[in-house]
Amino acid sequence: MFRYVYLSDVSPEFEPYQMGTLAQQARIKNRMLDVTSLLLFDGLHFCQYLEGPEAAVHQLMREIGRDARHCTLRTLGEGLSSNPRRLPDDGLLVGYSTDVFLLSSLGKHTGDVDEVVARIWQILPRLDVDRSADWNRRE
Repeated sequence: MFRYVYLSDVSPEFEPYQMGTLAQQARIKNRMLDVTSLLLFDGLHFCQYLEGPEAAVHQLMREIGRDARHCTLRTLGEGLSSNPRRLPDDGLLVGYSTDVFLLSSLGKHTGDVDEVVARIWQILPRLDVDRSADWNRRE
């Protein structure tokens, strides 16, 4: 299993209401490539953890790197793992944070993919994680 984590600044043109469409498109693409991922969003940053076949993850990263919704994309960690897949097979989970400093703090953890992934899992309880990513629907 290959794992990759990046942090990027959100393009000024991107609006939070677009998250639903972004998530739906990413979920379909991920399923086609046998990749699962966790996309975190705080209004200013995207942070994404991807796992799957190495070639597929690199293909997705090339596409994400060309995506105008991202500015200043930084790799926080990448590498092979003998551990099983951490995420469910539905392709994509989305986490939302109202704390704009939470995701940027992940930028301090670079290089060791295991350390970065462990840090992401530590902050998950502080995020609103949603499989549907329908930001317009709030109970």
